[in-house]
Amino acid sequence: MEKFANRIRGYYEDTLDPLATEFMFRRPPTMGELRRPPQVLLLGNHSSGKSTFVNYLLGEDVQSTGVAPTDDGFTIITYGATATERDGAAVVSNPDLPYEGLRQFGGQLVSHVQLKLRPAELLQTVTLIDSPGMIDAAKAESGRGFDFPGVVRWFAERADLVMVFFDPDKPGTTGETLQVFRESLAGIDHKMLIVLNKVDQFQSLHDFARAYGALCWNLGKVIPRKDLPMIYNTFVPLADKPKSRLPMEDFEKARNDLIGELRRAPTRRMDNQITQIQAYAERLRLHAMVIGEAADRLRSVRARWVGFSILLLGGLSAAAFATGMVVALPGIALAAVLAFVFIGYIALPRTKRRLIARFDQIFEELHNRELLLRERAEDLRMMWEEVSPRAREIAEKRGLQSFEKMRWDDREHLEELTGKLIPQLRSELYNAMRDSDAPAPALEQDRPEMLPASEPRRPRLLQGVGSGTPKRKTFF
Repeated sequence: MEKFANRIRGYYEDTLDPLATEFMFRRPPTMGELRRPPQVLLLGNHSSGKSTFVNYLLGEDVQSTGVAPTDDGFTIITYGATATERDGAAVVSNPDLPYEGLRQFGGQLVSHVQLKLRPAELLQTVTLIDSPGMIDAAKAESGRGFDFPGVVRWFAERADLVMVFFDPDKPGTTGETLQVFRESLAGIDHKMLIVLNKVDQFQSLHDFARAYGALCWNLGKVIPRKDLPMIYNTFVPLADKPKSRLPMEDFEKARNDLIGELRRAPTRRMDNQITQIQAYAERLRLHAMVIGEAADRLRSVRARWVGFSILLLGGLSAAAFATGMVVALPGIALAAVLAFVFIGYIALPRTKRRLIARFDQIFEELHNRELLLRERAEDLRMMWEEVSPRAREIAEKRGLQSFEKMRWDDREHLEELTGKLIPQLRSELYNAMRDSDAPAPALEQDRPEMLPASEPRRPRLLQGVGSGTPKRKTFF
């Protein structure tokens, strides 16, 4: 895995980073982000059982739990030889940690970030990120003081697995939940798991069916797919909860399957990095090609104005010689130059604005052949819709005249990277995983039925996690 990671870093440093700097594209992942451990983001309504699930996984009360909202911040839980906690300022300022990018959301968000280090064996292979419970008040004026959907999007893009928890009382109906699905989780279906938690609260199959149907109905409004993703119906066994009259065997199996997916996060990690660099390179190519083409057209317009001025000056000079007005030649030349400057002063800014407004048309012209391939057209247009607002903003603020046309060799390198090298890297990864002699630890089934609510024990099925792998570096 380290060999694959080094190749990915090399692609960023050698090809993508210089071009992104030249065309002011968004920065590539930092070394801290590329070297980070696998991450699992837990989202959900308040009281949906996220923190209880975290405590169950780690076998100790790491997170506070309760019916009412108990935490309004993001808690990063990672491995440490001794139990330690750090505040958000220490987290975002540490270059060895992959959270520097959170600074963009302001001090209010940073004050709502906390890092917890725990010596749990599971944390040697995966980092858990617990999030604030989502509530009905989703509007900024009544909200949290920071861009909550934006922060969720930031974490979700960098997570290798995103678990979204719902409970029987609020099966997807809170305002923030619907907002997060629309604004923060779009396009990451491949790493998102839906969990209907606390099914042990149901006392009849009728109640379960109503809650499950309500969840499917609400998800259908925010997930633009013909078929909904699989929903894990499960619960965390606690000693102080009344036992459900429903048969629990399938729900317990779903919990083991869910934890099995969590334990596969290290394998997902490298695959997600390959997906990330592919998406970054393709979007960078669109951004650079359109801005570079518009800048080149602006230079052509300016060159035509220069040529026109030279012809005008030459014509006036010839006319002056022909009519014997040689004495008036300097004045005529000055008048011609001033006229050109005045016309250019009026026309060129309009040309710049017109070219920026025509970015969509330039995109279509540059990719007309690719857009004829039906299976590729939709993907290309979706990528351009994502990139175009930033491209226009950069062109307006920096000025098209600040850019050069994208060089042919840079374009060739990007084409080779996205069309050959990255797919080849993914194929090699799959072959390495298939040929690996190290099988994943099997899930144990001899688990206790109940865990005491006050003293949760570490699940036995997690005791093998990390065996045979080196312990992760502790940064504090």
